[in-house]
Amino acid sequence: MDATAASGASSRAAAESEFGAGRMFLIDSRIAFGVLNHARYFALNRMFGTSREQANVLTAVLAVTAAGAAYESGQRMLRAPLRVSGADMAMGGFALREAALGVVGPGYRNVPGLGVLVAFAIVGNIGVPRLRRAARDLRAAEQRLRARRTSLFAAAGRASRDE
Repeated sequence: MDATAASGASSRAAAESEFGAGRMFLIDSRIAFGVLNHARYFALNRMFGTSREQANVLTAVLAVTAAGAAYESGQRMLRAPLRVSGADMAMGGFALREAALGVVGPGYRNVPGLGVLVAFAIVGNIGVPRLRRAARDLRAAEQRLRARRTSLFAAAGRASRDE
C-alpha cells in the first residue's frame, strides 16, 4: 500500500510541477484577450452599429487613423522647444543616478566610475545601431552609384563600337 500511495503522490507532484506560473499566465492571457475581443465587438456595435464581420475592418481603419494622429502629435512635440533649466537637468541627473543605484544595490555606490560606465553603455546601446544603419545605407548608396557608373561606361562602350 505504501508503494502505491507514494507513486500516486509523486504523479500528483509531477502534474502540479508541470502546471506552473507560465501555463497559468498563458491561460489567463487567452481569457483576457478573449474578453477584450468581445468588448471590442460590443463597443464597435454600440458606437458604429457594425457586425462582427465588419469589426476587423473598422478596427484597422480606426488604428490607422489613431496612428496618424499620434504621429502628428509626436512631430509637434519633438519640434517644441524644451524649457529645462540647468537646475532641472542636475536634479533629473541626480534622481536618475539614485534610481539606477537603487536597482543595482547599495554595494555599488562605492564603485568608482560606475556612472560613467553605465552612461557609456547607454550611449553605445543607442548609438551603435544607428551607426550600423548609417554604414549600411552608405554601402548601398555606393553600390548604386557604382552600378550606375558601370552601366554608363558600358553604354558608352557599346555606342562607340556601333559607330
